[in-house]
Amino acid sequence: MTAKKYSLIIDTSTKESLIGIFNNSKVVDENIWFSNNNESRTLLPNLKKMIESNDITIRNIKEIYTVIGPGGFSSLRIGMSIAKGLGITNNLKLIPIPSLLISGYEYLDKNTKILSILKCSKTTFYIKDYTDLSFDKINNQTDLTDFEVVESDQLNYFVENNYLIVTYDKEVLKALDNKLGNKVRKTKNRIDSIISLGKLIKSKYKNISTISINPIYANSGQIESALKVKEKGVKNWNKR
Repeated sequence: MTAKKYSLIIDTSTKESLIGIFNNSKVVDENIWFSNNNESRTLLPNLKKMIESNDITIRNIKEIYTVIGPGGFSSLRIGMSIAKGLGITNNLKLIPIPSLLISGYEYLDKNTKILSILKCSKTTFYIKDYTDLSFDKINNQTDLTDFEVVESDQLNYFVENNYLIVTYDKEVLKALDNKLGNKVRKTKNRIDSIISLGKLIKSKYKNISTISINPIYANSGQIESALKVKEKGVKNWNKR
């Protein structure tokens, strides 16, 4: 009898790491913990515990849905390194999932103005404007992975223009609580969005090489540019 095959999820894009196992679309197990960018100590033990507690081995895993960012520099690299290591040594397919698309996915095709947001540095944020964008209109991998880095004051533009601002990052909700209050909505189901997105990405990009998949995050120039906008004032940026 053929052993049942499962898909593995690894998401280290925020301080709240997530791993999961699912079969078809049914979640078998999931674990979310506050890693605080300490994935080097927590990720592998939690993966091992999850696999063993569900009485399966790595041979039962057929693919890995791995979140590629943007997100934390070190945490993403650790998550990606482990995913690629498991993928290459066990001949598993890797499915790259952009983090900002996870936040906005459940609202695509339902709202005309959607802004997805994640924490970047102490005072800056990753954002992606998904206004009027459905998955069918995403034509290439750049559409999936590009992003902007902004300072918190620049978010006023999106509030004033009635955007739905969405995130799964608790650090964003904490940082913007005094500034935007209830203007930021939390993603309803992060793991379901990852599963749905993975299936769409698999169908759209059939020949993704495991070796070619890398984490994406802001470089120092992008963060510095966002801070300069704040220093100069946000009037010109708000005229976009």
